[in-house]
Amino acid sequence: MKQKSTLILLFLLIANSLFAQNSFIGIQNSQRKSMHSVGMNPAEINNLTRKFELNIFSIQGSLSNNILSFQDVLNESDDLLNFVFQNADGPVNIRTSVEIMGPSIGIRFKKWSFGFTTQTFNNAHLVDFDPKLGESLTIEQLSATNNIFTINSPYNQRININGWTELGFTGGIELLELGNHKLSIGGTFKLLFPYNYVNIGLDNINGTLVQDDSDFFLSNSTGAVNITYPEMILDEDNLTFSLSPFNFISLNGIGFDLGANYQLKDEKGTKLNAGITLRNFGGMTFGQNQRNTTYRMNIPQNEFFELNFEGNLEEVESRLTESGYFTIDRQREGIRSSLPTLIAAYGELKVTPIFYLSLYGQQNFSDMNRNEQVVNQNLLVITPRLLLGNFEIYSPWVNYEVAGITGGLGLRVGGFFIGSNSVLTGLIADTNQIDVHFGFSVGFGNR
Repeated sequence: MKQKSTLILLFLLIANSLFAQNSFIGIQNSQRKSMHSVGMNPAEINNLTRKFELNIFSIQGSLSNNILSFQDVLNESDDLLNFVFQNADGPVNIRTSVEIMGPSIGIRFKKWSFGFTTQTFNNAHLVDFDPKLGESLTIEQLSATNNIFTINSPYNQRININGWTELGFTGGIELLELGNHKLSIGGTFKLLFPYNYVNIGLDNINGTLVQDDSDFFLSNSTGAVNITYPEMILDEDNLTFSLSPFNFISLNGIGFDLGANYQLKDEKGTKLNAGITLRNFGGMTFGQNQRNTTYRMNIPQNEFFELNFEGNLEEVESRLTESGYFTIDRQREGIRSSLPTLIAAYGELKVTPIFYLSLYGQQNFSDMNRNEQVVNQNLLVITPRLLLGNFEIYSPWVNYEVAGITGGLGLRVGGFFIGSNSVLTGLIADTNQIDVHFGFSVGFGNR
């Protein structure tokens, strides 16, 4: 079987191209308030360390999963997906993300503050993937020439790839400054430029997969497969994909963030900084060139359908419909994809003049199993930090929904920062997360 699953190959291509959206954890709660803090909560635009703040360039990448450890990645690099599916004892989740913040600026003017941000996001995910189904799709040659896989997946599992660019316009105002107390609010309006949305949803797949030598057959099987992708990325003759990198032209979505912030001052600065924010209201529409097709399957017991993905797309679909086991529903008017709406809250406390402690948590409102949903994850972060003038050391300890607990380390010198949320646990113990973040920004003028 030369090409059992173009779908899995698609995910492999993207996962290999990304080093590995959790916006700049660790540095976003820094005592140097920058545009990363504004990304966490738009009300932080009122707390910028300098009157003018300019982000030059920042990037973060992460790979998070619930099966692979750091050592597994090193030892099984040639066959990672097979290793994942063979060693999983439950649904497999993998999150890979790259976030880039380009030139961005914030300006404080009396009680008002304004900002402009440029960001781009690239993500590839496996969401609640059945390991038995994954094993049957990815293993090309099994030790035995005859195998039977029983598949029972009573939910929608997904392979999801998405990318978009954001232009954000932030405004904030100090509502109250009374003695040592300060209360601010802010909001960000975002223009969205989507360039990739690929989704493969396998909904309620139940049945039997039979291997006979190099041939594979489905029997006694029901379910639905939803495939969404931009037409221009697929070579229909060879069933191969080529994703576009960026798009700054096709405006096709809007989003909103809203936030509030409270500060308790002392004689030398800020004693307590706390906030709450609602982020990612809105979504993007992928236009008329977006194919959205659902294949519904019903194969009776004791009847068999051979899985054969050779040939071009038209030939493959002809085999499906001519079998009588599949019906095909097409949607040509595009697809509306929702941003991962979430609520986030945080607090930063000055324990001593040089030691600070921050707590940050976020919770998604969205259903990550829905085909039209951009994927994100819940998390909770505790970050102790040491501040020595313009030099800062921070150590984020994160409980990720997918990867579990990780510990990291980072440093900031002026406007330059570099760090990882998983380097410590990666060095002293196994961890299911690999990530890095770094960037540079400059500030001008007094507050």
